[in-house]
Amino acid sequence: MSGNTNLVLMEVGDKGSHHHVHFSEDTDQMGNTLITVEGKGPDKYEAHVGFLQINHRYSITITLPFSNASEGYQVKESTNLFCRVTELNTIDSGHLEVSFEFLAYKERLLREKLFLISPEGVEICIVVLARVLGKGKGTPMLRDGIKCTGVQMEDESEASDWQGYE
Repeated sequence: MSGNTNLVLMEVGDKGSHHHVHFSEDTDQMGNTLITVEGKGPDKYEAHVGFLQINHRYSITITLPFSNASEGYQVKESTNLFCRVTELNTIDSGHLEVSFEFLAYKERLLREKLFLISPEGVEICIVVLARVLGKGKGTPMLRDGIKCTGVQMEDESEASDWQGYE
């Protein structure tokens, strides 16, 4: 499966030319969209979570291909405000399931890092890559394993027309 997104323009209709944009997606046999996890070395992984929306908070679950997942991986404490591990679970296949919260705090490509400690004491880095759509740029279809858990409201400005409590 490739992590590349291909843009295809198609003309529709008899009168005039109307263009619709279609993106190819990583899909499984059932047509579901998948989060792509790629190994970038013995202790580094990239998780491509697709398109997210700015100022939205997400709960994301990925699976790492560790055969020794039941031996006790731990979360390394982090000061990252935008991405933090919430849960580690061993699944039936013996792989490690990592759940984390993610805040899409700015537009464009976001790269956030999570860290785990293996049973042998080796630090494992997971780089989470997300393409964040700005306000008014549309609502993305979320991939399997991603749930929107809330919207971070922008701060009220001085120019607000709210009159306050009377």
